Amino acid sequence: MTYSRSEPIEMVNMCMIYNPETNEVLVEDKTDVTWKFGHTFPGGHVDNRERLYDAMVREVFEETGLTVKNLELCGNVEWFDTNPDYRRIGFLYRTSDLSGELKQSEEGKNFWMNLDDLTEENTADSFMEMLEIFTKPHVVDAFSNEMNGHLSLNPKQ
Repeated sequence: MTYSRSEPIEMVNMCMIYNPETNEVLVEDKTDVTWKFGHTFPGGHVDNRERLYDAMVREVFEETGLTVKNLELCGNVEWFDTNPDYRRIGFLYRTSDLSGELKQSEEGKNFWMNLDDLTEENTADSFMEMLEIFTKPHVVDAFSNEMNGHLSLNPKQ
């Protein structure tokens, strides 16, 4: 039996831009998604041969007009799909280091919101599980056995 150690993957990213003075985060209400609409953080796809960090900086700029730096990798999310057989890996970053003027995007409305006001009801599918990775040091990754499905958190061992 031949076993392949490779599989098709799709890489995506998301960034929590946080203002520690106001306890606010920059949220985006994406309009171009197949999952439940609601608040989420800026992010998108990593292009072919693009560095993960550079992709995150690019996505934030494209969607918000802001330039971010000193990104901290918080963890990752994995979704598995059986038809076709592939995996999506999401890299989650956070920063408080930004410059520029906030603009609106064709992908959705951007605005600042108190972190404590994010709830299961007003956020996108599985966002609250991802928020644990952004904000809690004891959680570093999550997974789902279906594409865009409910996430299960993996606590740090």
